[in-house]
Amino acid sequence: MRMRTRLCAVAAAVALVLTGAGASASAAAAGAGRDIPPTRYLGMFREEDPTTIAANVRSLYGVTPASVMWFDSWASGSPFPVAEAKTLWRHGIMPHYTWEPWDTALGPNDPAQIHLQDIIDGSWDAYITARAREFAAVRLPILVRWGHEFNGNWYPWGIANNNADPTLYVRAYRHVHDLVAAAGARNVQWVWAFNNGSSPDAPYNDPAAAYPGDAYVDWVGIDGYNWGFGPSWDPAGDHWTTFDQTFSAAYAKARAVAPHRPVMIGEFASTEDGGDKAQWLRDMNTTLRSGAYPDLKLLTYFDLTKEEAWSPSSSPAALAAFRFWVRQRYMNGRGDELARIATHYRR
Repeated sequence: MRMRTRLCAVAAAVALVLTGAGASASAAAAGAGRDIPPTRYLGMFREEDPTTIAANVRSLYGVTPASVMWFDSWASGSPFPVAEAKTLWRHGIMPHYTWEPWDTALGPNDPAQIHLQDIIDGSWDAYITARAREFAAVRLPILVRWGHEFNGNWYPWGIANNNADPTLYVRAYRHVHDLVAAAGARNVQWVWAFNNGSSPDAPYNDPAAAYPGDAYVDWVGIDGYNWGFGPSWDPAGDHWTTFDQTFSAAYAKARAVAPHRPVMIGEFASTEDGGDKAQWLRDMNTTLRSGAYPDLKLLTYFDLTKEEAWSPSSSPAALAAFRFWVRQRYMNGRGDELARIATHYRR
């Protein structure tokens, strides 16, 4: 009974997102020039089920994240985990679903792979509509990050792998969005997310050319990593970058492309190789506390050892710095507050 009551309270709190109440035309400048830094929201990704992520973040870092993110590929055919999404909301955590239109068993240019023209042609309409009905069944806001890092060449939906034509990405994005809306999933907040650097760095691959438009986007997302020294894709290269060096240009791009949408970092982390990861995290905290990047509201940390030792637990010093950051007062934003951010930015 207590859990049901809490879910009802969450529903009432986030109902503003669906009704549009409380919108503020000046929210894009919120936080700028104030003595108290603007609230930020912590998102976390771990390679676990959504509710397990939430439980382990509390156990490992002593905080409840405002959102948890997980990934799913279209070829898996897996249903959206409605029950888990509702459980997250009972704990005040907003679900964040990275929805990837590909078959992970195939290469980006395999003839049997999913490509943007397949989506535009309707080959995946039944699948999209089935997932959309599951989104709607949650009946509370969810973040859906579709086709992220489209300005990279590593995913089959990347512009580089689709005739170098950004209009194909726009058409596919709008097609998916419209099918989801037609199925009644008005609770979805759409995340348009680009990589902090384009690969290849060519005019056709400028994220601005692939923006679907404000009517289709609720959040602008940026992915970026401090790769440090000797990453797998450049073993002899030094790619250590500060938080500012990783995100400042991409943030400026996000503000130029969609000035009336909030910004999130959909994925980020720092390696240990080539510098001081703990200091990297401390410097990031100082930057965020200063009020810089005022429209950057959600930061989702990639808590995994994959290409690099991204996890905060990669060293005792890094773990201490990470715990200090996530426990800062300005990082204490809750999921119900996060769910209202996009509405405040709409004009």
